[in-house]
Amino acid sequence: MPTLPVTLPRQLPLAQESQVLVVGGGPGGIGAAVAAARQGADVLLVEHYGFLGGMASAGEVNPFMPNNLKGKPLDAGIYTEWRDRMATYGGTDGGDTFDPNCARLAAEDLCLEAGVRLLYHHRAVHVERTGRRIDAVVLHSKSGLYLAKAANYIDSTGDGDLAALAGCTFEFGGASGHCQPMTLCFKLKLDPQDVPAEQRDDPHRALRQIMPQIQELWKQAQADGRVECPRENVLLFRGVDRGVVHFNTTRVIHRNATQGAELSDAEIQARRQLRQIFALLKSAVPLFAHASIYSIAPQIGVRESRRILGRNYVTAADYEAGRTFPDAVARVTYPIDIHNPDGTGTVLKHLPPGRWYEIPFGCLLPREVDNLAVGSRCISVDHAVHSSVRVMPPVCSLGQAAGTAAAMATAAKIDVSQVDGLALRQNLIAQGRNLVDDAVPAAPSTEPLRTPRNKTTSLSA
Repeated sequence: MPTLPVTLPRQLPLAQESQVLVVGGGPGGIGAAVAAARQGADVLLVEHYGFLGGMASAGEVNPFMPNNLKGKPLDAGIYTEWRDRMATYGGTDGGDTFDPNCARLAAEDLCLEAGVRLLYHHRAVHVERTGRRIDAVVLHSKSGLYLAKAANYIDSTGDGDLAALAGCTFEFGGASGHCQPMTLCFKLKLDPQDVPAEQRDDPHRALRQIMPQIQELWKQAQADGRVECPRENVLLFRGVDRGVVHFNTTRVIHRNATQGAELSDAEIQARRQLRQIFALLKSAVPLFAHASIYSIAPQIGVRESRRILGRNYVTAADYEAGRTFPDAVARVTYPIDIHNPDGTGTVLKHLPPGRWYEIPFGCLLPREVDNLAVGSRCISVDHAVHSSVRVMPPVCSLGQAAGTAAAMATAAKIDVSQVDGLALRQNLIAQGRNLVDDAVPAAPSTEPLRTPRNKTTSLSA
């Protein structure tokens, strides 16, 4: 594209200094910031919204997807503390369903109580790097441009923005070159007059009974052109309020969440789909005849974008083998869950009962930069494994690992990449993370990790 000359300042004021700088306040950033602060580090958390929670709040993604083993959460730690704190605001249903507003409050509680310094309405727009180290990050806000400096940095942006700005290589998408589609979540409030009297105590009982008819209606509406959404079915969940229905149904394909114009267009497409879905249900399903819009997520939900290439790399073969690692920082049982990047269909591949796979510390460490860790979904795994580890509970655990490692590095006056992964794992276990070897998956693989073979790129490529 054509370029134009611009005049930017040659020097910027250094306005923020900390020992650990976390960019991004979603589930990973919450885990990273709280963990690092509790380990004694001076932590600054930078978030471009005016609240924390990421996809849990701005994206209104719901519910938390299960990542359990034998009935116990594999993400015990800051994630379960966050969920428990939501409950004190009446923000859960006692299970995995939660209120996004309470998620904001609970996340801020945990950060402030840990001593994290919060900087809202700021975005990282440039990285100053010398050799293998980040020197400073340029932040942009209403105040303009200025510098933030730390000893160690954590990328919890989800899209790998900080790592990409630092020149780290990354993968993008699956075999077709496209990432999983984006989804705008929204909620509808049922009118009690439309719910049979005997089911008003739990309107979702009435909804479950008519779901086959709704799915048939959906197929017909797609064939007739009344809805443009390519998703194969209507996906919905109960809200914390029993009269609220949460929709995870819109599907926007072939849009890149790291490109501003494409992300903007995705929002417009998704809201067009929302209008069509709302009109269809109100006109053809008596249960929704007088339903009203309860909420629309402030931001479209992003499942996948960059995957920052690290010192280790986990593949679908490792997933299928139930691969374990001495320096594992997270365990996952959630299935491979790939929403078709090119349209209709969803691939679900579950592990056998009692099996899990693990993420080693090296997947959080970009190859090119030594004082940077990734504490979000954009770690060094392939397209298939990413579809499993991307959900919010394990992402919070990845953040907790990155934050703990950054604090350990700060205390030892070393870069985060120099932290001993075995010592990190023991530290996480001491924090209550479920990483104790009390059981071994059947037939674990012991082959060495493979390096990625897919085409890689950097921000300048």
